[in-house]
Amino acid sequence: MSKLVAVAAFAAIAAAFVVVVGSRSEANASGAGDPRIAVLQKQVKTLQTQVKVLTADAVEVHGQLHVGFTAETCLAAQTADLLQGTWEVVDQMAQATQQKTYFGPQTQVNDYGNCAQLQQPTVPRSPVAAPPTINSLLPIMQWLHE
Repeated sequence: MSKLVAVAAFAAIAAAFVVVVGSRSEANASGAGDPRIAVLQKQVKTLQTQVKVLTADAVEVHGQLHVGFTAETCLAAQTADLLQGTWEVVDQMAQATQQKTYFGPQTQVNDYGNCAQLQQPTVPRSPVAAPPTINSLLPIMQWLHE
């Protein structure tokens, strides 16, 4: 995230420089006819191009961070489902052999709708299953690979 802030700060500084230098006309510049003005104008154009590229890159990085967060939340929720499925099996075995329950009923953790946001391929969210199976992770693994 600090890289994104640095890029945004650089873009803001460069934009301010462009505004200050670009707002002066050649006619009112103290050194009208000064060859350094042409050099500065060329540098300003280069900086403007760089600002456009860096701004586009910053937007893309922000989008990728959001997509990564969405995928990780979905993966964490599905992993929790698998773990809870294991606890259900332990309870079933304990009930059959000891007439005991160790963990009790399991409830899915909230994925905040993130699994449903993942498309091409879609990543469905299955309920907690006993016995657990990794089949629920296959769509997200395929999504991450695409």
